[in-house]
Amino acid sequence: MTFRKLCGALALCAPLMAQAEAPQPPTPLVMIDDFAVTNLHYAIFSSQSGAKANDSNPEKQIELLNELVNIFMVANSDAGRKMADHPEIAAAISVSNARLIAQALIRQQLENAEVAEADVQAAYKAKYADMPNQEFKAAHILLETEEEAKAVIDELAGGADFAELAKEKSIGPSSTVGGDLGWFSPSQMVAPFSEAVTRMENGTVSATPVKTQFGWHVIQRADARELPTPSLQDVRGELEKQLRTAKLSNFIRGLRDSARIEVISGEAEVVD
Repeated sequence: MTFRKLCGALALCAPLMAQAEAPQPPTPLVMIDDFAVTNLHYAIFSSQSGAKANDSNPEKQIELLNELVNIFMVANSDAGRKMADHPEIAAAISVSNARLIAQALIRQQLENAEVAEADVQAAYKAKYADMPNQEFKAAHILLETEEEAKAVIDELAGGADFAELAKEKSIGPSSTVGGDLGWFSPSQMVAPFSEAVTRMENGTVSATPVKTQFGWHVIQRADARELPTPSLQDVRGELEKQLRTAKLSNFIRGLRDSARIEVISGEAEVVD
């Protein structure tokens, strides 16, 4: 094969890789004894090497192909075939082959899994029917004791600035921004905190300290707003992906349930 023809054959590698799902006979590029190095070999190798299979640089194409030829030549040599029988090499080949096949099968299962409209509707209802319809903007001052929190409430009642007190006295990470927590939904906070914020009015400070596992909070509720529920169309892709993933999990679980898995070594442990 001439240099020009060889480069042209290499340029076909990317389309072949892109259409790997459709069986197409690969094009031989180089013969090493009775072994054919094909454009599919080249496409995979160039991809694994971080190169573009359809790189228009002829020198780079030939360089990659020469490297691939050398790899196959060494691996297929008598010494290489003997090396393949070495326990560690054989195990590495088995793991590599199994991983490649498993990844391809998993990808195929995800792409081909059929998702019924009724399942999408049910998933949407389950996820968003009880979704919080309100979120809040608040700040807090976190203190170690109830007495300290009460003292801060007294200072605020006397006209002290909330943000300044938070910077000075709060032991929480938000102290650097004056205790500001930004916008959040009730589910994002621990229950005592979110329940207290929900009961408060905008622009008010908690009349009594609020205790959580983090300490004692003095809360300032700044604002509240309605949180619109996303439409089914907005989240359809996300829900379908979740349903396909669930089908994949069931597929793997079915394989596991039907397989006979026996722990041989006392040091090994198989987790369901």
